Amino acid sequence: MSPLKNSALTDEDHRDRHNETRLNTSISRVLMVGLLVAIGLLLVGVVLTLVRPELDVTRKSFIKGIPGAIASLEPDGFFQAGLFVLLATPAARVAALLSAYARRRQWAFAGISLVVLAVLVLSAFLGLVG
Repeated sequence: MSPLKNSALTDEDHRDRHNETRLNTSISRVLMVGLLVAIGLLLVGVVLTLVRPELDVTRKSFIKGIPGAIASLEPDGFFQAGLFVLLATPAARVAALLSAYARRRQWAFAGISLVVLAVLVLSAFLGLVG
C-alpha cells in the first residue's frame, strides 16, 4: 500500500479541521475583545485622571459602585471595570469552550470545561466576599 493512499483526507476530516479552525477563531476573538475592552476602559480611566486631577483614585476594590462611578465619570469606576473585564476574560473563554464542546456533544471536554469554570467562579466569589 502506498503511504499517500492512507494519508488522504476524507470529507469528514476536512469538516473536522474546518470546525477546529472555527473554534480557534471564535476563542481568539473572545480573548481579543475582552483585552480590547479592558484596555479601553483602563485608558479612559487614565485620561480622566489626567483631566480631573482633583479626583482621588482609591485603591479599594468595589463592584457595586462601578456603574455609579462610570456614570459620574470617576476614574476609579473605569479602572475597576477594566480590571474586572480583564479578569473575567479567561472565564469567558472557558464558557465559550464549554458551549462549543456541548454543541459538538464532546461530553468529556464539556465536563472538564464546566469544572474549570466552576473553580474560576468559586474562586472569584470567595475572593470578593473574603
